[in-house]
Amino acid sequence: IPQNQRRMDEARQQALLKEPPEISWENTLGAPDGVPFDEDTKELLRKCIDVSTPTPTTLPQIIKRSEAFPINFPINTTRCSALRDRGVSTNILEMNANSVYPLVHEAMLPLLARWLKHKRIYGSAIERAMYKDMGLVQFIHRLLEKRAVHFYGSDDRWKLIDGKTGVEGWENVGTDHEKEPLVLTKCLSYDEIKLSAMMAMSSHTEFINDGARENRGVVSTDPDSVQPRGVIIGVVGARFKRPRAMEYQDILITPLQNTVENGFGPPTSGSPEELHGMRALWAKFYGEDYHPLYDEALKRLKSKENKRYLTLTTQTIFDIENYMKRTLLTVEIILLEANTRAEKQNTTAFLHVVGFGLGVWRVIQDQEVYFLKTFEIALRKMNKKLRYVSDIMFAYFHQQKCGDAGNGDYLGDIKIHFALREPHSRLFRASDTNKLLVVTYAWDGNALPGNEFWGGCLSSSGDPAAACSTQIAELHTSRINPRACGASLHIASAQHGILHVSDYSKLHIA
Repeated sequence: IPQNQRRMDEARQQALLKEPPEISWENTLGAPDGVPFDEDTKELLRKCIDVSTPTPTTLPQIIKRSEAFPINFPINTTRCSALRDRGVSTNILEMNANSVYPLVHEAMLPLLARWLKHKRIYGSAIERAMYKDMGLVQFIHRLLEKRAVHFYGSDDRWKLIDGKTGVEGWENVGTDHEKEPLVLTKCLSYDEIKLSAMMAMSSHTEFINDGARENRGVVSTDPDSVQPRGVIIGVVGARFKRPRAMEYQDILITPLQNTVENGFGPPTSGSPEELHGMRALWAKFYGEDYHPLYDEALKRLKSKENKRYLTLTTQTIFDIENYMKRTLLTVEIILLEANTRAEKQNTTAFLHVVGFGLGVWRVIQDQEVYFLKTFEIALRKMNKKLRYVSDIMFAYFHQQKCGDAGNGDYLGDIKIHFALREPHSRLFRASDTNKLLVVTYAWDGNALPGNEFWGGCLSSSGDPAAACSTQIAELHTSRINPRACGASLHIASAQHGILHVSDYSKLHIA
């Protein structure tokens, strides 16, 4: 009998790899009246009503700040000074610079309000002092300003803005054990990086080549093959590189992590409030009362009804639903942002989507299936809201299906494409010539745009490839572009589209 039982379990697990679950989640933009806000969230927004967008920047200001930037640019071809010298007008370069803003999903607002409140009460002494009077805009600005220059690898290779470098040690930031230079006044803690990874950054940009992985910042010799300009959005996938940090906490379930002592399971007298409270606020964000203990998840995994849990290794369980929810949050930001940017240009968006969190961060062979399914879920749900998105190109995916839609199919009115397309290649078809090309790139929650780019690795991933072919290295970096700041924050909401934080707050705080 055990043998038969094992076979049935195996078959059910295999089916889950091919048939991702449908998910519904009141936190997402599908909620009929938007996301429910509690008093803490309203208080957070109340303080944003008078936030004004910073004054427009100018080309000389950007060039001056770029020249003073303490870290060396490994290439210069994408910098404003070089683009100006190659004949791009000041008007266009200033328009690009002033179009930058960080973006968060409205479903994150209650989470941020609860998170800040929790840290003020239960954080370390260092955290309590840091967040004592911190509002939303200051916090978002901190996430932009205090990130490392580069941060990569499973051993957290880091470089700071003062040029110091090292590996490991990041877990101690913000705790009583922190040590110079990895201290909360200069760096983001892992708890902050987890939030930072759910923020996107968007602007108009010039494209100097097709953006292929190996482009290395060489200006295209065939400009007709490259779209001259468009919109670029930096987004961050789910990262499981560090056990018991970031998305690992909500999406992977292990006997070492999912214990009462670490704050998992229903509230009991055994779990310290600083840990349980933090776990509970994330569980609430994911639509649950608590994150399960390992044994509870194992029991659910073995039930016939299981459509949620997948065995990764002997003692690691993958929560498909929470992975899809985390991905959905970013997907909805991308879709609404592409729609808004195209509407403002009076055209439709041709959206080029790359996998984020599906390269070196991937933990399942077929993770793409779940990733692509979240696009189908978002598109079916928000179809009526996306009148200005005409095409979505999934580039370099092994899977060729977005849910049930394949290459050339439509999801609502949006045409789905799968191809090995380079991000900035020219939109050649006559029907596409006037469309706005909106591209995504996989960024990092604790690095400047380009990440490894700042260590001189130009073609190791999509992040440096984007920094070598677009203007993100200057325009999305707060020390160079004063508009890349907390006060420029925009909120993504299906009901209202993309709004500046003060306009959004006015709508919600009557």
